[in-house]
Amino acid sequence: MFQEADTDGGGGLDMEEFREAMTKIMGVVDDEDVDILFMKVDTNCDGTVDWDEYLNYMLLEYREKDSLQKQNRPLYFPKPLKVVPVAHCEPIVRIQFHPYQAPQAVKKVGEEGAVPKTRSKLGRYLTVSRDGILNYYTERFKLTRTINLEQLRRTKLTPPTQQIWVTDMICLSNLNLLALASTGRDVEFFDISANKCDIVFSLTGLEGYVVVMDYWTDGTKGTLHSTWCHQIRFFPELNAVATCCASDQTAMVLTSIPHSHKSKVYNSAFQLRKGILCFDYCAEFNIIVTGGFDRIVRVWNPYVTNCATCQMKGHSTAVTHISVNSEINKIISISKDKNVRVWDLQDCACLQNIHSRNMPLGRFPIFSVHYNQDTHTLVMGTFVIGVLHGVVDDEDTLDNLKTSHEHSLCTAIYNPNFKQVVSGCHNGIVSAWDILTGDKVMQFQTSTEKSAEVTAMSIDGNKRRLITGSKDGVIRLWNYNNGALLLTLPVLDENEVTGILYINQRIYVSGWSKKVMWYLDVKEDDEMEYRVWNQYHTEDIYSMDAHGNKMLVTASYSGDIIVWNIDSGRAFFRFNASESPRPLMPNRVIDDSRSFEAYEACESCPSLLSRNDEEDSMEGPEGFSETLLHNSSPQAGRSSTSQIEMPQEFTKEVENKSTKSPGPKPKERKAKLGPMGDEQLDKPRLAVEKALFLGTRERSPDTAILLTSAADGYIYAWSIHHQGGLLGKFKAVHGEAVSISSMSTDLEDQMLLTGDSKGYIMLWDIGKYCYCMQGGQEVLAQAQQKETVKLHSLIPKYCKLEGPRKIVPQNVTEQVIDGWAISLVPPRLLSSWRGHVKSIVSLVYVERFRLIVTASLDCNVRVWTIKGGYVGTFGQATWRVRDRMDIPSDVPIDLRRVGSSQTLKVLNQGMRPHWNCARRILYTLTLQRQQASSMSSAADHLQELVATDPRIAKYTDEQIEATWDKWAFKGKQKSCILGKSYKQKVRHHLPTFPPDLQTSFSSREQLRVYKTIHMKSLLPIIQPPVPDLLKEQLQKTQEGADAIKQIKPKRMPRRFLATCNALIKKKAVMARFQKK
Repeated sequence: MFQEADTDGGGGLDMEEFREAMTKIMGVVDDEDVDILFMKVDTNCDGTVDWDEYLNYMLLEYREKDSLQKQNRPLYFPKPLKVVPVAHCEPIVRIQFHPYQAPQAVKKVGEEGAVPKTRSKLGRYLTVSRDGILNYYTERFKLTRTINLEQLRRTKLTPPTQQIWVTDMICLSNLNLLALASTGRDVEFFDISANKCDIVFSLTGLEGYVVVMDYWTDGTKGTLHSTWCHQIRFFPELNAVATCCASDQTAMVLTSIPHSHKSKVYNSAFQLRKGILCFDYCAEFNIIVTGGFDRIVRVWNPYVTNCATCQMKGHSTAVTHISVNSEINKIISISKDKNVRVWDLQDCACLQNIHSRNMPLGRFPIFSVHYNQDTHTLVMGTFVIGVLHGVVDDEDTLDNLKTSHEHSLCTAIYNPNFKQVVSGCHNGIVSAWDILTGDKVMQFQTSTEKSAEVTAMSIDGNKRRLITGSKDGVIRLWNYNNGALLLTLPVLDENEVTGILYINQRIYVSGWSKKVMWYLDVKEDDEMEYRVWNQYHTEDIYSMDAHGNKMLVTASYSGDIIVWNIDSGRAFFRFNASESPRPLMPNRVIDDSRSFEAYEACESCPSLLSRNDEEDSMEGPEGFSETLLHNSSPQAGRSSTSQIEMPQEFTKEVENKSTKSPGPKPKERKAKLGPMGDEQLDKPRLAVEKALFLGTRERSPDTAILLTSAADGYIYAWSIHHQGGLLGKFKAVHGEAVSISSMSTDLEDQMLLTGDSKGYIMLWDIGKYCYCMQGGQEVLAQAQQKETVKLHSLIPKYCKLEGPRKIVPQNVTEQVIDGWAISLVPPRLLSSWRGHVKSIVSLVYVERFRLIVTASLDCNVRVWTIKGGYVGTFGQATWRVRDRMDIPSDVPIDLRRVGSSQTLKVLNQGMRPHWNCARRILYTLTLQRQQASSMSSAADHLQELVATDPRIAKYTDEQIEATWDKWAFKGKQKSCILGKSYKQKVRHHLPTFPPDLQTSFSSREQLRVYKTIHMKSLLPIIQPPVPDLLKEQLQKTQEGADAIKQIKPKRMPRRFLATCNALIKKKAVMARFQKK
């Protein structure tokens, strides 16, 4: 293909040749799709695609997509094991499900008498232990009845001479009978209809006791099988009985059931070393799945007995139980060590592995298992019951619970060439999503050794490669369409990267290193060139943005905003809203801890040093020469003391722009780290969260081209001019402790999109905000005429903000600081709604489709329309943008719980569901308030009547108050019954704010406090002095006691002691007699 399409013989295909080749192979193909494929394959961006590049791309893409599908497979058992305690000491022999409705004959759809299959059958679970304890459970495993079969036998039959153990149990659903096999060499049948358990009949006289049983019915007849084996099953599709045992030659035997007594019985034996312990049959695929001592799960063709068609390895001990669900193509296997595995029946791959440490079922193996295919419930029994609930059939509910990433998002960007959204999370995983359909195109890990958090991302100039920066300071270049790592840049600083920009074939990087550095984008064979700019920030850099290819701005935690000249790498402006609204001098920071090796590396490269010297001698662009560009020599970086060099002051007019005036001597001050004083702690923190350039605006003193968001919730508009400064500010959030965490604009800078730390999205009309404030209305009118579509006209009226979040304009429209006027009038707020439950870390406006892409710390990346309509969440469901632009969609589940009336109104496109109920509630509350106000008016009327009473009117207010004080001073009130003994009940008022006590749900942990009283602090106890007379008496008593201890008591004779005891008893008897 490549040789025929390569008409010019260059060894590769250019864009036109690649289109022709794809058209010959695939037929009619859209040129845009072919161009996208060409850009994906051409990773080195040389404009040609050779055979090696094409093969590498296809192999890597299919490999990554295969691993992506394996990673995104949902867990069949998403919830942990539920343990149901059982009150008996022997293991559970068998678990059965008894449906209330008898099963119908299985018929195909369209046949006469076919009954539609319901999603789940109502019934109950039956368990029996080895000692004969039968338990009835509901579908939710609530114990309803317990029967001791041993006692039941003793009442109905002759008491046995020894204890009998139950070996197996089977449920005959159509007959409402329960068959129990025991070591008594008989099979007993119990009637379990109407919640009873009575012995009906029994099979006796067997040569040996039954080990396993199985029952099958087609609604008209029944078959019961028993043999010495591990498992027995009847397969109606094969009309055969399958038995298995631990024998090599007869591991599993299929015995055909004759249709009449004249027909012969045929046996087919499966040979397998160590035999087979368990099996299950799948009628849809006509396969038998087995497990045994060799720890391998095998898939057999019933007609091929000498070799298995497939093997699945993974268990470390013998496989004892196995089940197949043909509806969802899953195999569930359980080993002796209580390891549960879920396998894909088609791919023969392990989908889920539940380790034995996550199965708290005791030390013993699992004796019995029942798998309910209708409810996807796996029930296991040892001495207790364990339940695993599988996924439900409602896929929409499961999709709504998914998130785009497993960890919080760090950033997200949009690539217009491929129409893809690229997102990165804290776990170092990068995912690419198709914005038109919501499908995940690619996913890969950025670091293989350890999960390094992706903190910044950008795209190169050709929009083909992805540039990522991680928390450890590593910069990598990727072909994110196939997950291939193209290049890893040298690590100049190991601190976190917060900003990456691609300008003029250079990669600009900033972060917690407090510095700006750039790498030259070179080919693989060329030598890497890089440079670190002088440091002007004293704190971590939070944000970075560029205005065209001439200006660069960085904002830090300290509130400093530094504007750089990209060509020379010099800082010519510094802004700080907490210090001054006017431009300030950039303060260069010389760090003592700067790596000397980095300087030696630069010194060893003459090209870099010569380039630095040339750039230091360059003037800035036109208009920038009005500010001072400080020239720092290389020797300044070798200073042994920590200094901050201050450039000379700004000058409004410079006579000779070609020469540099020496100016005053720069000031130096120590930059030692020490304890922060009270003044520094009380100083308001105005950390700049985000900086954004308005690229369509030109620099002028009365036009703001830079917007910054601070930690106080305000957005500041700056004019980047030596005569400019802070032109306006407005509060863009509602409430305290909320800040703007992300900002974005459209290509024409008509609308500002903001996302705050609470997850709210706001749209602002900034077309006229801080633009030509000192006149220039003609320029503004010309600019408005050029606009083809006014975005604010696309916002419907129902998006108008109402309720408590409505931002009310302040009465003061201007603030003057040091003679500089700052506008406080905010731009018009077009719309606002809550898009996430946590902070929004990234917000992008897609101009072509008029969509808004947001990424948040709640692990979700969502797409919205400009009208506020919810399109979807990546990773939950797919969509088609062109078909759903005007169709209302459902509100996300998390927003239904926390969304305000304004949010629900915007997301429901003006519709107000559930508002009638809310209106009734408000109407009821209004009536209650009216009744309360009427009661208060009645009390006021009563006071007026009291004032007009002739019996009270003759007393003045002072006399009435004095009478009351007299009664309160005495504190007594007479009673006609108790007289003066009556005391009025005293009520103590509880404190207004009860103490913050730790509550507990168990009375054993902490006593509950029901009442508190006020008390004063306890005074120390002062012991009174002991009198001298008492001291002498105590001393004599002590001396007498010591003398008695020294005298040895004489031993009394036993006869004397007995006589004394008799006299004492006689006196006691006489005393009792006298009392009577």
